[in-house]
Amino acid sequence: MKRHVAIGNINLDIYVVVDHIPGPDEDATALELYMGPGGAAANYAVAAARLGHEAYLVGHLGLQGLGAFLLEALKESGVKTDHVVIHRDKQPGIVVILVSQNGKRAMATMRGANLLLRGDEASTEADILHIASREPEIVKRATRSISSSFISYDPGGRIARQYGSKLLNEVTNLVDLIAVNRVEADLIFGSSEPEELAQKLRGRLTYILLKKGAQGAVLVTREGYYFVEAYTEGRVVDTTGAGDVFISVLNSYIAEGKNISEALRAASIAAGLKIMKRGAQSAPSREEIEKRLSQERPRVLFTRF
Repeated sequence: MKRHVAIGNINLDIYVVVDHIPGPDEDATALELYMGPGGAAANYAVAAARLGHEAYLVGHLGLQGLGAFLLEALKESGVKTDHVVIHRDKQPGIVVILVSQNGKRAMATMRGANLLLRGDEASTEADILHIASREPEIVKRATRSISSSFISYDPGGRIARQYGSKLLNEVTNLVDLIAVNRVEADLIFGSSEPEELAQKLRGRLTYILLKKGAQGAVLVTREGYYFVEAYTEGRVVDTTGAGDVFISVLNSYIAEGKNISEALRAASIAAGLKIMKRGAQSAPSREEIEKRLSQERPRVLFTRF
């Protein structure tokens, strides 16, 4: 059993299913409303726990409103909450997500108690340390206080826009893997082309994971890059948190000693199963992933530089 520590946000996700994503001054018809637990680090921890790994979450949670519900949901999913700092007088992070019927999204975020996160709330050891959607200052504190053989970082869109190319110099000697989508890659690395991304690998930074949604994913290494096709089965219901599931399963399988191709296949299947269900924390179990792996083999291609 591998030990994960995930550092980042704990949110209440409020989903509004609409007939279309409205533009400025436009109106959309709300067809349905539902809510559930979220936050990129929390999503990652839940996915790791459902693989049978030991998953600790480091974050801040306000109990006003539905904060207690979020805490209970994490525990029920098998996540260790020893390092979650509770605030009875504050609101949790809240994200309102507009979801169109074809799976497209638009989001608005209130950060709540997440603003109190420093990154050094826990002093421990881990096989895998993952920091999500938080500033490089938090990455620095986290990597000083938590000893880990593998460290991944998913900065997210807000941090990519805020720091741009400066982000790379801040963390390149601190993390093994940076995960980005195409927009974030352009902001941070100046390109989303694998050959150009490979030129940014230096110091401790060994991998860049480029998340491409329905077009699959690319893992860039110094020797070349891997492409894995997206796994699809049935109708897309909700893509929220699919990237968090992908990273969690990829990290987990690599930590277990699986080769990169096998880890990418498992991650693709896990993300594909997740998007068939509502909610950011609807990660599949190991049994579901392994069953699909025995039946389906998402294509993985390696291109050497």
